[in-house]
Amino acid sequence: MRKSAILKGNLLLSACALLLTGCTFTPFQPPPPEFTKWQKNGASVEDVKSGMRACGYTNLAGTGDKTPIDQALKRFYCMKDSGFTRKDNLDLCKQGRIGESPICEDRR
Repeated sequence: MRKSAILKGNLLLSACALLLTGCTFTPFQPPPPEFTKWQKNGASVEDVKSGMRACGYTNLAGTGDKTPIDQALKRFYCMKDSGFTRKDNLDLCKQGRIGESPICEDRR
């Protein structure tokens, strides 16, 4: 009898601990959409999306994008050449071996 009471107490304590940690810790969050990473003075979110479409982006969220790197670089620098900047100051041609692409020749 005493053993089952201890077991129930431990089970209840474990359940409470699990519920509390589930409510206090932030679970996995997906990355923010790609269009939220670009900015330009005076540009609205719709202006950013429009600029991305004009530069050849088809997936404005950016998730699951399997675009070949040279095409991704062309789109990225189209946005930069259009006056947009990244909020995270990312420069793809300065990212490891990506910089070896011919597209990065004048961007290093």
